[in-house]
Amino acid sequence: MDFRDALNTVIAEITPQPWDYTNTDGATLTVVPAGFRADKDEAEVVFRVSEDVEEWVRTPDVQRIVDALRAGESWGDTSYGWGVDVAVADDGITVAVYQDRKPTAVTLPPEQRMPLASALARALDVARAWEE
Repeated sequence: MDFRDALNTVIAEITPQPWDYTNTDGATLTVVPAGFRADKDEAEVVFRVSEDVEEWVRTPDVQRIVDALRAGESWGDTSYGWGVDVAVADDGITVAVYQDRKPTAVTLPPEQRMPLASALARALDVARAWEE
């Protein structure tokens, strides 16, 4: 392996990679680690619905979301009108990002529950790697 290949490998490993899902209505959910240095439990994962609404969630809460999704349970934290709500139901998973008490949501089919949990776990691993 030459220097350029080694450098590209390192860059690929430290560059946050997004996970996207676009439903049949055209709404897109994007999950990506923020990729900024942070103190322990302060790194964040970005939840973006469509292109203009996003919420940055700290690693302890992302772990709680992953655990809830794996267990088939809902999770939410919308304190003061801002936050993320993940609702698991038989007909799908709805991820809502709240800004100023207004939700912007995207619904994924039930078979996307575990891929979403996996994508969040990968984003969580990358975010935790940025923690000092």
